[in-house]
Amino acid sequence: MKKFTISQNSYLDKDIQGYYHCDYVGYGQKENPNFINRLKNMTKSHSELDLVQDFVEVAEIASKDLQLLIEQENFKNPIVCVIPRSKAEKHYSQNQLMFKKAISSIADKLAVINGTNAIKRIEDTRTTHDWRLEHNTGDLPYKGITKDTCEIDKNKIYKKDIILVDDIYTKNINVAEDCIQTLFDFGVRNVILYVIAKTRD
Repeated sequence: MKKFTISQNSYLDKDIQGYYHCDYVGYGQKENPNFINRLKNMTKSHSELDLVQDFVEVAEIASKDLQLLIEQENFKNPIVCVIPRSKAEKHYSQNQLMFKKAISSIADKLAVINGTNAIKRIEDTRTTHDWRLEHNTGDLPYKGITKDTCEIDKNKIYKKDIILVDDIYTKNINVAEDCIQTLFDFGVRNVILYVIAKTRD
């Protein structure tokens, strides 16, 4: 696991500490974590059974990394939240939510509060990845898009330490930055971002 800094910008009021497990270099490339792409299941081409191995791989990686992160940051009873996918959750089948399920299962086993349902997308946004949904509607990231398109359990997160989890972090997309700032605006004490993979700058 490696550290990186998410820099202050027009979406984010201050620098934030991030952690990532490995580099994302492109689907199908050598040593790329291709299981992340499969878990997104954008075309609904995989069943839950097809994704069991990828689910287990995410769970094993994230379980070890999150335990280490908690120790390094000296967090006491933090909340684990997940950055929501780009579309309203009701539009996804259960086999398209396997990444979130993996993180939820880990949160139930670690010394953390399971907040994987604390941030829910209720309005569609446009996916920013190269692979596209058939009906890719909604806005691209803008300042405040998380507040405008998500339902947030403010009582659960207020004055808490948050470990915010996502699959891939890419600089200058600003989905994570806007989500982090929204959490601060709603009164969280601290936010650390953890992602399985980080796109090389």
